[in-house]
Amino acid sequence: MSTVRLTDAEVVDAHCHPYRVEDLLGRDPSTFETRCMFLGTALLSSRKIDQGLAALTHELTETTLFGLALRRWLAGHLGCEPTMEAVAAARDQALRRDPAQYARGLLDDERIVAVVAEEGYPQPAIPREEFENALGGITVYRVGRIEPWILESREAGSFESALARFEEIVTEAAADPHLVAFKTIIAYRTGLDVTDPTRQDTASAFDRWRDGGWMESRGDAKTVRDFLLRRALQLSSEHDRPFHIHVGGGDPDINLRHARPRDVFPLLLDHQNVPIVLIHAGYPWVEEAAYVASVLPNVYLDISELVPWGWGQIDAALTTILGAVPGAKVLHGSDEASEPEMFWASARLVRAALERVLSAFVDRDYLSVGDGERIGRAVLADNVRRLHGF
Repeated sequence: MSTVRLTDAEVVDAHCHPYRVEDLLGRDPSTFETRCMFLGTALLSSRKIDQGLAALTHELTETTLFGLALRRWLAGHLGCEPTMEAVAAARDQALRRDPAQYARGLLDDERIVAVVAEEGYPQPAIPREEFENALGGITVYRVGRIEPWILESREAGSFESALARFEEIVTEAAADPHLVAFKTIIAYRTGLDVTDPTRQDTASAFDRWRDGGWMESRGDAKTVRDFLLRRALQLSSEHDRPFHIHVGGGDPDINLRHARPRDVFPLLLDHQNVPIVLIHAGYPWVEEAAYVASVLPNVYLDISELVPWGWGQIDAALTTILGAVPGAKVLHGSDEASEPEMFWASARLVRAALERVLSAFVDRDYLSVGDGERIGRAVLADNVRRLHGF
């Protein structure tokens, strides 16, 4: 069997969220494993999860494949017994000794040299420099989420004033060379089936939305959000920035009826000049996202959320994606949102999965070993660098 080796390949995490050190230190150290699971992350981020289910969520970590793997891997890294209690105690001791040094040690262990942080979560936004310090000085790049800017802009009063303020905010953000992309989570608000309202219709919808107390709906709110998303896409092109779109599942706040890759396809057709990254590769609808990226040249796939929470599916998903989509359009990401171990575990998982999947392609005589290693290194770091210009 021919083997693709990526042990020394650098990693750039294409999608994560910043955290504050004081928040990290303020959480219960005994439940950090649970916070790394999809169930635990949703418990933190969703307004719809019953918080009374926290104990059950923690109990379920004990039979979650990712939780068991993370425990064993981290025990080896920390030099302790692979039990929940021993790992939690050793991790807490190392974290409190020096939070930035602990995080940097995890990043260096997997050769993670930079991260791209989407600053829309948590709110209020965490400054880039603060997150860089939290990670021990590793380079952090920004992604600006448009939804907080919409909330800020609409306070201007009239639609025309709100639109002018929104455009001003986007332009100000683009002046920062560390801001490498814009993003929308419209799938969480009014759905990915984005309409194309006129300016006049949007102005009328804005007035009704305002007079109705800014109630979210698939009516007036959707009209305004759809118009502003299309304007943001135009501005991202003017400022030479890629655009990230959350596509697929998320925590229970997601509008799951209108979150599939097929829902956003008409919008992608209308904006083929803009490099667009489908964040989360449409997970759990990976095949749909792979199809979309295989027929539209300027559509890219970020595999976060699938990684690490689709843990047992990653080999099959990478086989599907890399078997259909040009390798230059696939980006590694972790969707880390609260715990530094997520960077480390995700990179370790993807590095090993890429080696297995690409080696299998070599054995089928689809690739040479050199081709496989070139594609693997591109997924881990080179693609995000090239696409975002750093």
